[in-house]
Amino acid sequence: ATKPGVGRRSKLTDRQKRVIKLQQVRDDTLSLNDLIRYVQTSFNITVNRRTVSRILNEFDMFSYVAPRKPRINHRQRYSRLQWCYQHLSWAEKDWSNVIFTDESNFEILNRKNRIYTRRFRKDLKRFERSQPRVHKGGALKKKKYSTKLKKCGVGIWSYLTCHGLGPIVFYDGSLNSDKYIDILDQHLPTAYEKFLPQSPHSKIFQEKKINPISWPPNSADLNLIENMWSILDDKLLKYNINNTEQLKTALKMAWMEISNDTIQKLFESMSKRIRQIIKRRGFASHY
Repeated sequence: ATKPGVGRRSKLTDRQKRVIKLQQVRDDTLSLNDLIRYVQTSFNITVNRRTVSRILNEFDMFSYVAPRKPRINHRQRYSRLQWCYQHLSWAEKDWSNVIFTDESNFEILNRKNRIYTRRFRKDLKRFERSQPRVHKGGALKKKKYSTKLKKCGVGIWSYLTCHGLGPIVFYDGSLNSDKYIDILDQHLPTAYEKFLPQSPHSKIFQEKKINPISWPPNSADLNLIENMWSILDDKLLKYNINNTEQLKTALKMAWMEISNDTIQKLFESMSKRIRQIIKRRGFASHY
């Protein structure tokens, strides 16, 4: 066995290691290269990435990808909490009667961007560190290539029920209220067919006696179909996409790959989402 104290002596003292940890705590987005430059400037010592990473791991600090979550203000937190308490008693059977709808925009390039953070493994407030984002809704972006404006993405709409996914509906331009109503009139009735004929709710749907649920603001983590957009985006990584037609084809194929087990797990998670938001005082859940 190796005796204590035998081996190469560490370049950094215990105090210097604590200083490195303190810099990471003050700014959890500092990369290993940033810390290497800090050590070089402050202590005039040259270290490599592996050394800095090992020091941080000794303090139980590890790298994580900061999730993208909407910025939630105090009023929105109150609305989210109020909504969650109202639906806290809902069981999985109740949520199985809900149709989740939403629209999204998928781009050909630059669909993913990540911010890595380094936090303590047992940090209970790690969920509060996220990438703030603004929901883009159904607006399509356009980028300029030379002298022409070309679409760099497509807008899609669909719905989600406990019995399966709805069809993908593509639309051009911004999705205003008139377009949205037209899409609902044309495609939402197909959701009725996904419910069992024996279900008493199927007749209510056929008569269009649908009761829309009031939704709290900035609550994408409560809409199950938002998870479908993320799953769909991950599946697109294996496709070679160079234009909008290829993007549409890839979206249709990836949409069909989503299994019913994935859908069932999402519906089973609704109660957990609500309890987690209540526990986090209205802040975004990890879903």
